[in-house]
Amino acid sequence: MKWAKRQFRFAEYVPYFDRLEKLTIANPTLYREFIMVSTKTEERGTDEVYVGVPNKSFLSAFDGFEEIEESNLPKEIDTLLIADGTTEEFKSRFRFKHKGRAA
Repeated sequence: MKWAKRQFRFAEYVPYFDRLEKLTIANPTLYREFIMVSTKTEERGTDEVYVGVPNKSFLSAFDGFEEIEESNLPKEIDTLLIADGTTEEFKSRFRFKHKGRAA
């Protein structure tokens, strides 16, 4: 898999969400390898969005994203945007941040 990241404010990531969704539908045998997750940053309303695709050619749909090595992925995420969260492709890379319970 190939990985890239980019920061977005609020819902600015939606056009890229739509692109990844279309790629997933167009390549159903590879659906496990289309992943989009995000983590919150210290700046309110700004998230770091990570996208994973089966090979580098798919990254051309994600202008402005910085290609990164898999070793630079966060181990804990805040949000699963697109992925089958039950697959090993997802579960072997990510877990959700623990959210404290309200008393």
